Amino acid sequence: MRGKRVVFFSTPAYGHLQAVYPVLARLVRAGVRVDWYCTETYRELVTATGAHFHPYCVDFSRYPLDRLTADFFSLYRGLLALNRRCYLRYRREIRENPPDLLLYDSMCSFGKNLAKQFRVPSVCLCTTLAYNLPVLLGTNLLLPSLKLIGRHLPQFLELYRRERHFRRREGLPRCHLLDLFVNAGDKTLVFTPPEFQPFVRSFPRSFVFVGTTIRDRLKPDIRYEDCDIYLSFGSIFAARAGKLETLLQSPLFRGKRVIVSAGGAAADLQKRLGSERLSFVRRTEQLSLLKKTRLFVNHGGLNSVYESLYFGIFQLCRPQQEEQKLTALVAERKKFGLYVRNLGDLTAEEIEKRRRAWWPQIQKYRRILRAADGTTQACREISKLLFSTGYPDRKAVYL
Repeated sequence: MRGKRVVFFSTPAYGHLQAVYPVLARLVRAGVRVDWYCTETYRELVTATGAHFHPYCVDFSRYPLDRLTADFFSLYRGLLALNRRCYLRYRREIRENPPDLLLYDSMCSFGKNLAKQFRVPSVCLCTTLAYNLPVLLGTNLLLPSLKLIGRHLPQFLELYRRERHFRRREGLPRCHLLDLFVNAGDKTLVFTPPEFQPFVRSFPRSFVFVGTTIRDRLKPDIRYEDCDIYLSFGSIFAARAGKLETLLQSPLFRGKRVIVSAGGAAADLQKRLGSERLSFVRRTEQLSLLKKTRLFVNHGGLNSVYESLYFGIFQLCRPQQEEQKLTALVAERKKFGLYVRNLGDLTAEEIEKRRRAWWPQIQKYRRILRAADGTTQACREISKLLFSTGYPDRKAVYL
């Protein structure tokens, strides 16, 4: 596929990038030029794929992740502002040098708008579960969304009015509530197997549930000692050292060998609380550590849940956001993980009893997860669109 050029607008968040970088790396190996837009924090990850790194000219530090994800209203308001700024900043570049294909993360609605405006074929890369009206109405997302809209109704109406005015002025498609989270492209690639997606049959054929890229993210093992419990609540929670300290006082952790991924707070926590059986680290090579872990306590992030299941590790999901709660509920309903509201209510004996009872289901969904080759399937779908733009080699479909 030499001679083809792809632009990728990514969301600069570790979980979003981890799920898709094997796809971009394989495109590069096939001879596609990939221009990848991200923040300086992730320059090394981007360049390691062979892609051309382009730093965002919009200051993403003005939209800190911990603030934006604190609640749906903050997220909605922040994403609207961010996507307008990015659209205005990059429209000239796309107009003057249009790529053969435009890829964008599902939270980057400006990517979809640029593709529509300049008639560039597009692919949305969705690293969460996919959302549509049936998912919103039929899951835990509905009630909190209604409460939040009711609480901030005047502000929501004003935000919607501004966005509608902006899109009308720019000649863009109308704004829909779910656009900010799943901005469907000509193809939308969802990095989850169809067996895990709620209301999967309600999605159009342009949504392709390709599975995960975990098998292509496995690295030579980094040596970790065996541990009883690995705890990681993601980059947002890691900054809240006080809450981590409180959680670690739960009976579940007493007398256990525990490794805690604590981000920037790791050094301080290790100095104050670290011991022979309790270690705090800034970041782990999670796929290597999970092989040495008996129990994984996580925040219900889709990457973490799938990586735990990939190795057949029982997991406790303590979600911090409604999106993570949905993932935790999927894990519990399919009996490969337990949705936990209060870790203090659980004992090691209760967890082991649940793990043994659910072991057949854990093995069943582990096989399903491992059978799905998300990298290959995603590249095939991308290749089909590149072929439709004039690439002469039909074998490229099997990239």
